[in-house]
Amino acid sequence: MPTASPLPSRSGQTGAITIMVALMLLVLLTIAAVSMSRNSFQDIVSTGFARQAAMTRNVADSGIEWALYWTTLQNVPTSGSALALTTLETTLLQNNNLAGITTDILTGGAYTPGKNQLSDLTWSSPTATTGFTMGLTRMGKLPGTGMSQGLGAGAYSPANGNVVAQDADLWAIRADSQVQQGNVVFIHGQEAWISTPVR
Repeated sequence: MPTASPLPSRSGQTGAITIMVALMLLVLLTIAAVSMSRNSFQDIVSTGFARQAAMTRNVADSGIEWALYWTTLQNVPTSGSALALTTLETTLLQNNNLAGITTDILTGGAYTPGKNQLSDLTWSSPTATTGFTMGLTRMGKLPGTGMSQGLGAGAYSPANGNVVAQDADLWAIRADSQVQQGNVVFIHGQEAWISTPVR
């Protein structure tokens, strides 16, 4: 009597299925790794831009602080850009026709906000060239007399808009910072309004 042939072994089929599943998992893991590395690269680029933007804001703040330091009466410069600032301040105080016009402190001419150039107020580090340009505007006098000071007895009358020579001068200071890294220039502008004692 003929004997029955043995059934085919399933161990060969199981091994093939295991290899196919392993290959599919390997492909999926490779796709996930490539996607994550691409996202990481984008994050690195975004972080670099955010760092440069923060540096540019800080440089603009430094420009405002620099101007605040030199516009006070106690700090009298003898040379350089600070002397140019205080000389311009004196010129603007003497010529009422220049009130409301923003003037470049280094050139004495009209100021262009956000101009894409580094000024004399520039310094370099191993990774970037940094600087700021400054504009100064005389806004007029800050009315300190004739203003309303409360409602009780002895209060001043409401403001009538009168301005006297003894009132403080009102200024707008603008700093546009530039941070150049390679061929890319980041620009940020800051503005501050201050009052100074009469000169």
